[in-house]
Amino acid sequence: MSPIITVDPDKLRQFGPAEDATFCLVTNPEFKDDIVIAKSGQYRDYKVVPMHRGERFEDLLATIPESAHIFAVSPATFFESPTGDTLGPRRKLLAMACNSTPTTLDLIAHFLAVMENTSPAEQDGFSDTFFELLEEADHLVYSDSKRGTKATLQHLQDGLVWNQQAGAVGWGEQQIVPAGEISVLPIDITEFEEDLRLPLEGEIVIRGYPILHSGTPSFSRNDQARIYRELTALHDNAVIARVEAGEIVDIRADTPGATPAVNMLNAMFEVDSRYRIVWEMGHALNTSLDLVLGNHAMNEVYGGTSGCLHWGLGLTPYTQFHLDIIAPDTTVSTDTGTIVLGVEGGYASDKIAEDL
Repeated sequence: MSPIITVDPDKLRQFGPAEDATFCLVTNPEFKDDIVIAKSGQYRDYKVVPMHRGERFEDLLATIPESAHIFAVSPATFFESPTGDTLGPRRKLLAMACNSTPTTLDLIAHFLAVMENTSPAEQDGFSDTFFELLEEADHLVYSDSKRGTKATLQHLQDGLVWNQQAGAVGWGEQQIVPAGEISVLPIDITEFEEDLRLPLEGEIVIRGYPILHSGTPSFSRNDQARIYRELTALHDNAVIARVEAGEIVDIRADTPGATPAVNMLNAMFEVDSRYRIVWEMGHALNTSLDLVLGNHAMNEVYGGTSGCLHWGLGLTPYTQFHLDIIAPDTTVSTDTGTIVLGVEGGYASDKIAEDL
């Protein structure tokens, strides 16, 4: 029998006080008996809004009060974030990342608990310190002392776009949850131009936990699972990539065990050369999250104990998949040696949840 998941709005601290708003749970009809709302808080009303397969969230907003806290959980159909104007000035939106990879009710329950344990105040404090240190730095250094690699990012270059998906959510704002990421890209997070690059130079280490996201175009879950299986060699083995002007020009296996991942990455590069572009660098800071082994989108904000980097290749729907690779061995510091993310020498071990 499927578990019943109780969403307690009062525990979702990112929303802040109810302020006479309506709490709306948006989910797929097949989960209406599995995901329920605890109606013990201070909200004006509580409402469940069904989102059917193929339905657009923007089209559902007409059924949602203008003053609302909205929590979207849509594992059965793609959830596309609305524009700010469409969301409106008196709504707040939290959308669980649970369709780009297969997501069970057990996983939803696990990551809902992560959300409840996440402190928006702590994330806001971490983010403020992060950006203060970046303002004082000439450039950032991404190093892996276990393998002796280093790459530099000219983070102050004009045109870079920094996005904060962390901390409290204000009126008219939205957040992918669980929250906890500061990312940098060469253009707005929803756009892609293959001639743009991040100003990243040097060698990077890809070792950790891959996440292979699907998009809205036609794709096969079997193909997604097959590609992911080859990339799981990265759990215990490293790939070293040489990056020139933000593009991977060469990769090699640090140990023989990394060969399946090298072969799959090279296959992806051959099919679509845009996968060579280091399109996104994600600085994750959710320290309440334990990784769940498997291809799970909500692992993306894993922050260890002091933050954790992940590399992003490709961008759906422009490429067939978007590949994130959580990299606990990478330490991010300023040019003067001040650590801004991770720990010196990389993490000795990773926070892994028990199998669900």
